[in-house]
Amino acid sequence: MDITKLLLYVTISMTSSMTKGVSSIREQTKEYCMTETFKPQCSKNEVILMESAIYGRMQIGKCLKAEEIETLGAGPRHLGCSVDVLSLMDEQCSGKMTCEIRVFDISDDKRQPCFSGLNMHLEASYRCISVADETRNCAVKVSRTPTHIDISRNVCGTQSQPWTLEAPIGQKLVVSLVDLTPTESQNGNGNRCQRMGYIVDRAAGRNISICGVGSREKQLYASTGNAVEIVLDRHSESNKNQRNFPIFLSFEAVGCSDIVPSEDNWLKRRDDVIVIGCYSSRQSWQLNCINGKWVGAIGNCSKDISKSDSIHESHSVSETQLSYKAQVLAIVSICGFTLAICFIIICIGALCLRRYYIQNKAKSDYRTLNYESDFGRSKELSGQKTSSAFPTHRTGDAVNGSLAHQLPAYSLYLGQGGVNNADNHHSQTST
Repeated sequence: MDITKLLLYVTISMTSSMTKGVSSIREQTKEYCMTETFKPQCSKNEVILMESAIYGRMQIGKCLKAEEIETLGAGPRHLGCSVDVLSLMDEQCSGKMTCEIRVFDISDDKRQPCFSGLNMHLEASYRCISVADETRNCAVKVSRTPTHIDISRNVCGTQSQPWTLEAPIGQKLVVSLVDLTPTESQNGNGNRCQRMGYIVDRAAGRNISICGVGSREKQLYASTGNAVEIVLDRHSESNKNQRNFPIFLSFEAVGCSDIVPSEDNWLKRRDDVIVIGCYSSRQSWQLNCINGKWVGAIGNCSKDISKSDSIHESHSVSETQLSYKAQVLAIVSICGFTLAICFIIICIGALCLRRYYIQNKAKSDYRTLNYESDFGRSKELSGQKTSSAFPTHRTGDAVNGSLAHQLPAYSLYLGQGGVNNADNHHSQTST
């Protein structure tokens, strides 16, 4: 796998996790004594969302000492007595950037779980949630970090200017309702849908009602595509009667966004599984979407098989073996062709030498025959010359006639010099 891509992938994953942790801080439950003040604080574009709030004498700790329990006793109204004050804290703090509540001010006749006059304390927890700023834009880019909109506001959410929520391509949107209205305030409506607006999912071609039925937090809808619109009902009964208790719509992107392939890659996605392959080879890799991240390794689409990813090591080995066999076969073919050419050249050379030998032998035999023929004639002529040196009692004309008859043959053998010698001999004879 390309080390640069790997480092980039790890960096993005770590950054995403850190961002999510910072943007949605969940405070641990803390104790606030009778003389203390509960004062949470959130950053810009974040508001408080109370998680829990209990008032009383729950346990021995920071505010309640063991010595006091030993003196008063461990009766049910001395230790372990408490009341849930989450609704009070929601009304005073939830939906705000900051708030202040003195623990002493919580106590009244309706919230007196323990004996009167005893020191009580508050155990509370909250988190800061991100809220979209509708004064800037009604279009929100959604990520894996949950973002909220306050449906009690009056800028965005109309039919002419709806909230537009969009996640990266490939991801889906999950829309949830956070209704902080006390349960007792909703009991008169039973389980009847208190319509607050609707969700428009154009990819699915449907509208989904936004209803509050008494649950503090619940999931409303998971989109088909990566974008939805929110239209709110400003005149709903819930919005008119419960202004003191904020109601939020929470939305976040789930799943994994699409991966853009390079020019050398092809890509096929089916739900949470992606297969990436190479056009230039049979290499492919499978990635699985786990917790919003693609898990798996991606190699380089290279013609060099040695650069293939370790996931497909068996395929790489087989392809390397095939390449090695092809190289061996090519070398053997070249060597065989070279040997064949050498054999042909040797055969042609042998034939040429044989022909040259036969021709030379024929010429040698021919010269030998000519030499023997000429030598025989020369010997015969020599015998005749000896006879002429001791002439018989012939007339001179007869002798001259005999020499003249033999001179042409003699001159053929002796050449021009032989003719001259013959003439000289004839003149001497005549003399």
